[in-house]
Amino acid sequence: MSFLAPKGTEFVRLLGGGSVFEVALVREGERELVCKRLVPRALAAREGRVAMVREARLLSMIEHPALPSLVRVGNDARGPFFLETFAAGTSVEALVRGWQERGARVPRTLVRHVAIEALGALAQIHALADEAGSLDVVHGDIGPAHVLLGPLGEARIVDLGAARFRGLEAELETNDRGTLPYAAPELASGAAKPSQATDVYAMAATLLFLATGERLCEADTEAAMLAEVATRGIRRELVLSAEAFEATEREALYEALDPDASRRRASARELCDVLAPVPRARDLR
Repeated sequence: MSFLAPKGTEFVRLLGGGSVFEVALVREGERELVCKRLVPRALAAREGRVAMVREARLLSMIEHPALPSLVRVGNDARGPFFLETFAAGTSVEALVRGWQERGARVPRTLVRHVAIEALGALAQIHALADEAGSLDVVHGDIGPAHVLLGPLGEARIVDLGAARFRGLEAELETNDRGTLPYAAPELASGAAKPSQATDVYAMAATLLFLATGERLCEADTEAAMLAEVATRGIRRELVLSAEAFEATEREALYEALDPDASRRRASARELCDVLAPVPRARDLR
């Protein structure tokens, strides 16, 4: 079945799809937007409706240059949809695959740039607040397909269907675990819910994939990967071969990927500061 562009928009091309959403680029007047719809089999599923409501509600609450902005929500003959701004860019996944096709890893300078930009953006998103205090924003599903490098070198983070935020109603809670193998072990095992700490783990795993291009798990099947990640996490020894990073940076990345959450670096700001320390006053003289 072809994608139905909402009234007043023109279909441009499909951007992707999965078990919950089908995503397309549409044109409304002079601007291009992203349209998200539930796939037919998800129309009657609670998880699909919840994911759509959560993402639309969060995007209506916040504004950040690394995130898309909500344009409008609607409903038509094909069911509910929402439109958001189009975040042009190349995903971490596409960067890695593109360089692999050349028989190479992503260049060191590019890895470092993406790492600093992405961690900085995540730290800012985690710190978003209003007059009532922290919004407690959690992305919930960070992975190579959801972290983009924008046309001006900026980091963008997309796909917030698994997001959490302050005041989230109980009826909008689901048992999300994120994308394997980037999900933290406590999410894969069902022992915890998505949090800012699990976001940091997933970003660290994404950056390790960016730097090495290696498989982060030994398992080949989804079920085996779930068991591997839940019990011992990813192959974090790969950090040792991540030549894009200095020794102290590899140490910080290694700690951020500790399968034991109690021993893990769990702050995006702290991890970003290791890669791009803020100059002290005397360093500027």
